[in-house]
Amino acid sequence: MPNATVGASGAAGTAGAPGDVRRIRPDVAAPEIEKLRQCLVDAIQRGASDIHIRAGDVVYARVAGHLTALDTPVLTAVSTYEMVSHILGTSNHAPPIDEVRDYTGPWSAPGIARFRVSILRQRSSFAIIMRVIPDILPSLASLGLPVQVGQALLSDFGLVFVTGVQGSGRASTIAALINHLNKYSPRRRHIVTIESSIEFLHRNDHCAITQREVGVDTDSFANGMDAALEQDADVIVVGEMDEPEILEIAVRASEAGRLVIGKLTAPDCTNALRQFFNGLPTQAQDTARLHITEMLRAVVAQRLLPRSDGHGRVLAAETLFMTPLVRDVLGDPGRLSEIRMALADGRAEFGTQTFDQHLADLVISGQVSFEVALTLATNSLDFELQLRGLRR
Repeated sequence: MPNATVGASGAAGTAGAPGDVRRIRPDVAAPEIEKLRQCLVDAIQRGASDIHIRAGDVVYARVAGHLTALDTPVLTAVSTYEMVSHILGTSNHAPPIDEVRDYTGPWSAPGIARFRVSILRQRSSFAIIMRVIPDILPSLASLGLPVQVGQALLSDFGLVFVTGVQGSGRASTIAALINHLNKYSPRRRHIVTIESSIEFLHRNDHCAITQREVGVDTDSFANGMDAALEQDADVIVVGEMDEPEILEIAVRASEAGRLVIGKLTAPDCTNALRQFFNGLPTQAQDTARLHITEMLRAVVAQRLLPRSDGHGRVLAAETLFMTPLVRDVLGDPGRLSEIRMALADGRAEFGTQTFDQHLADLVISGQVSFEVALTLATNSLDFELQLRGLRR
């Protein structure tokens, strides 16, 4: 890259005294890019889900949920500047480096992997957080989700919510839902995805898939959803559905005969449904409550837990389908707290399940330790008693 002088507010220079100036040399770029590639290879070989790169520290990889230091030298601000410059220069639609304060987008390292990259400035230098995107599309079976989730996708219209906290694997689950539809849909459907950044790439199989990125292909999630209604979409997949405007469009789209799959940020099914109702205008909530009993097909709430053998993580899921008891509970605004009981009661017949039920399965199968499961159980005492009964 050309010579550039960067002061304390720029990216070059160490995190030293204010006003310190460093000259970026062209011969620095190649070794720093190679250093980046070696870090990525090492992290992926260890099974990393995320990679953290920042000036003044070694590189860290999140392996089995834990940040682990890699055997790298401490990076300088010049190192991270060159790495960021390379990533932005080889990304589609990325802004110039001088304009970057917070940037998130997809990036591909040829011969290594694809990533979702978040670039930020901190202490007058750059930091990079990279999420590894698997080459192989996940399936519902590989995630351990019940077959009823796939059956819910065969509906011509309705709502499917995938919920959890940040880092709970929701993007992988949504990719698995699209993959399932693309392989097993009984008729050819047009699937339109609206994503903050395109991570998993889907090829047309039994369905025609259009993937759109907010800020590049459409201005916003709401605009993309409105446009999809005019673009002959049979299925609309929404990467973020936490805003009231988007929830309203989702309801309207399902009423218009579309299947809408959306990502919410809530820890469990009960809170996801509460968020859905609270996100709608007060005057529309009674009507929405009636509509949801006809439109809702499934809610998948999830968490990622470390495997007992230390190799990776496993998905724990709470699943809701529209059983007669769930329908009765949702129809009464005073009974929403009874959702968990309805899920537990419907497991044998309908495939619904609570987190605690699935946690017990994972402990019995040896995938998750009892100690880890107990810390995450909704009711630790009831969970311990339930597990003792299952082990008899």
